[in-house]
Amino acid sequence: MSKLKKFGDCNIKIIGGQIMSRVTANVDKGDESIRSIKVVIPKSIHQDGSIDSTEMPEELLKVEPDKKKVTEIGDIVMKLSPPYDAAIVDKESEGAIVPSFCAIIKYDDSIDPGYLLAFLNSGYCKDQLKMQVTGSVMTVLSVGKVANIDFPLPAKKKQKEIGDSFTEAQNKLRLIRRIAELESKKNDVMIRELVKDYA
Repeated sequence: MSKLKKFGDCNIKIIGGQIMSRVTANVDKGDESIRSIKVVIPKSIHQDGSIDSTEMPEELLKVEPDKKKVTEIGDIVMKLSPPYDAAIVDKESEGAIVPSFCAIIKYDDSIDPGYLLAFLNSGYCKDQLKMQVTGSVMTVLSVGKVANIDFPLPAKKKQKEIGDSFTEAQNKLRLIRRIAELESKKNDVMIRELVKDYA
């Protein structure tokens, strides 16, 4: 039977986010800006494994950030504060800066990205993460604590099976939420029309 591994044993790198005050321009204090950049804030990271680019604010930079702290397609970005959700970087969230209360997770091709995302968003993983901060006043994880969690690494075929199942489930949930939103809007319109009729 295979033993559980640590992320570091599996060529998974966890990179802490950028301390934003070191790179962002404060125009009010006379800083010159060189360009703007989108920021992956915790609010933009969803439990379904997606990053909502509409919830990514833009910041002005005074210096170029460390390239390791800027997203590339396929990277996984994780919140270091509860509920510790993780999401995969796509074309919409590529080239964005990751702040210090998040981390970037990079991995090699021995790991299926869908499987890694499914694991990071699993109850098993989140229980381990919560244990890392039990008894501490701070619930924010360090990169070292994330690296310390136990990780099962099955054969690539099994990884893909789990990853595909996670992706399919999240797609269904997104669709159900969208239908519920539309139904809610429809009900709202019907009630407003009814109020007009009775006024």
